[in-house]
Amino acid sequence: MDPLTSGLIALLAIVIGASVYALQQMNERINQLQESSSIHDALIEDDMSTLSGALNNLIDEADASRRLTGSDVLLKSQHLIESLDNGNEFQLSSFNSSLRLLLSSFQETTIETDIARLDSVRREILSNHMRIIQEKDLAIHSLFGRNDVQCRIFSKLCNSLGHRDLALVCLLESEKIAPRHEGTLRRLASIARENGDDIFLRHRLDKLLHLYPDDPELLRERAHLLFRIGDSAAELDSRRLEALGLQNAADRALLAGLRERAGDPSTALEEVDAALETNPNDPNSWHLKARLHSIRNEPGRALNALNELFEIDRQHGPAWTLQSQLLSNEPNRLNEALKAAIHAVALGEPEWIMKADLLMQLDRFDEAISSLESVLEITPENGHVRAHLSLLHMLDDNHEVAGNLLVEASSKTWECSEMHIQKGRLVLREADIARDGTGHHDRGLVRGALTFFDTALTFDREAPLAWVGRARTLRQLGELDEAEVSIVRAFRLDSNDPMILVEHALLKIDQGNLPEAERLVHEAETSLSDTEVLHYIRGLIAAERGNLDEARRRFDDVLVSDPNHVRARLNRATVAVLMNDHAIALEDSELLLKQYPELDLARLRRAEALMGLTKWEWAEIALREIIERKPGHVPALISMGATLCALDRSEEALPPLDEAIRLDSDNPDAWHMRAQFYIEQGALPAALADLESAISVDPSHTESLLHAAAIAHEIGPLDRAETCWRRVLHHDPTNHLARIRLEESLSKKVI
Repeated sequence: MDPLTSGLIALLAIVIGASVYALQQMNERINQLQESSSIHDALIEDDMSTLSGALNNLIDEADASRRLTGSDVLLKSQHLIESLDNGNEFQLSSFNSSLRLLLSSFQETTIETDIARLDSVRREILSNHMRIIQEKDLAIHSLFGRNDVQCRIFSKLCNSLGHRDLALVCLLESEKIAPRHEGTLRRLASIARENGDDIFLRHRLDKLLHLYPDDPELLRERAHLLFRIGDSAAELDSRRLEALGLQNAADRALLAGLRERAGDPSTALEEVDAALETNPNDPNSWHLKARLHSIRNEPGRALNALNELFEIDRQHGPAWTLQSQLLSNEPNRLNEALKAAIHAVALGEPEWIMKADLLMQLDRFDEAISSLESVLEITPENGHVRAHLSLLHMLDDNHEVAGNLLVEASSKTWECSEMHIQKGRLVLREADIARDGTGHHDRGLVRGALTFFDTALTFDREAPLAWVGRARTLRQLGELDEAEVSIVRAFRLDSNDPMILVEHALLKIDQGNLPEAERLVHEAETSLSDTEVLHYIRGLIAAERGNLDEARRRFDDVLVSDPNHVRARLNRATVAVLMNDHAIALEDSELLLKQYPELDLARLRRAEALMGLTKWEWAEIALREIIERKPGHVPALISMGATLCALDRSEEALPPLDEAIRLDSDNPDAWHMRAQFYIEQGALPAALADLESAISVDPSHTESLLHAAAIAHEIGPLDRAETCWRRVLHHDPTNHLARIRLEESLSKKVI
């Protein structure tokens, strides 16, 4: 190897060795730097961890501070709890203040939302307050006084935090303060359902039904509850649902079960008969057998069972009551029924009213009155007897005594529906008397009567007479739909009272449903002995149908049996005027004015009768009496215009007709009468304008249609005359004159 090559190899080895060494030194330095960096990173990480922990602690403290918002209420409450737990003396005022401050942020309207947002701190503090209340056995009224709202709020909080017993105590305290609060009652009812406490539930359902007496769900629940606990009052709720027309299949099944429990099915009779075979001398079993036969509408068998009972025990008061009820349904055995009622009363049965009614049916009025008065001498606060005694005096037209009996009654006496029903009757009678003086019902009196019938229903929602009275007042006030609801309910409660059918018939007449009114009268006729009422209603129906002869005959029949029947005589006078029997109309109106000098309707009928008899001067005097008493009496003003025209005093006839139209522009007779005045004056265009106004008010006003067509036929044009005659034929296709005039108009158009 030459020296040059050896030198190059040596040099290369030196360079490589130096490079390797340098690389080793560099690697050691890098390792040292990495170790130093790791140590620093660990130190930094430790520092960051320390800082993070400190920051979290600060955040927690800030959050806790934020939760103790606005004031130190929560801190003070917490300190109070801690001091009590450490054995410090309990002070009600401090505790009460703390609790009220805690509750101040809750509102009853948003309580559910407020509870959902409740944080853990407040939950714990509130729960501790509840714990101390229970430990100290604190009375709720000592915490909240008479504040029923706070009681309910705290009850909700207790319930949500698991203190259910305390929640119930708070709710009961709220009920004491506000016994009619619906929310409280419904929550208590819900708790009772959860606990299966039927008695507790019934009490709250009773209160809720006092607030909402016709709530079907409440009625249904209470009926089933009462049936479950064996209370016969369940039938009242079931019957109320029946009266409301809201019974479902379950309700009907319940009512059937109640009646079965009362012994209606034949199986119950079989059980009674089996018991009597074992012990035929048990009077109570015979009485039950008689009642079951009565329920099954077997009066003969019921009376036979009672006879067997009396062989064993003649001092059985309920048996005599039942016998009187059974015998009173047979007109030829009323004396026997009365004897049975006397026996029942003598044995302590409270059947004074039944006894008095039997005496009335036997035309022994004075004895009926005396029997009820003797009861009131002993028990003056008996509202049932007092109301019935007042009714008997009212039926005898002794209204002053009837009213005084109610005025003299104590407040306790008024705690029954009968007193309020009778007061309503008397007020309605007063309204009828006032109507007989004016021709119109006094709406104030009628509304007063309605108030009494409504009050009666608060005492007994199943009183059919109260519903009948309510229907009558609503009918007289023109509230026919509401009246229909009340009368239907009355009929559902007592389908055997013919007077309910009579009142329903009068309502149907006002509603314009004459076929239904006639059907109801026919149905009432089978059981109603008061033929005057039936004749009167049939007369009204006949008059509405335009059958004046039939109406006149019916009103005649009423007046034969009762010459003082005001409405029948007034209606007969009206029918007589329409039949041109003006002498009878004049006689009836004079008789009415002797009895009721203030009856302006009778004055008007008298004036109309005098007009029909062409006694115009006397008619004018009669009409001026009405207008002086009531300047705004529209029918009198219209008749005055006609009378003055007949007296050839046309210049005086126009002002009363103008005034009648001003007062009642919807009265077609006023427009028609003024048109007649213009016709007399030869002002045919003005007359035609008034006739058109009458037709616009009443498109079927026959006289206006004919007169308008006649004027149009005379003054033209032909198209207008043709239209008018066609209008007449549209309302009366059989009108011969209209058909002839129409043909004339058409022929003129062809020419």
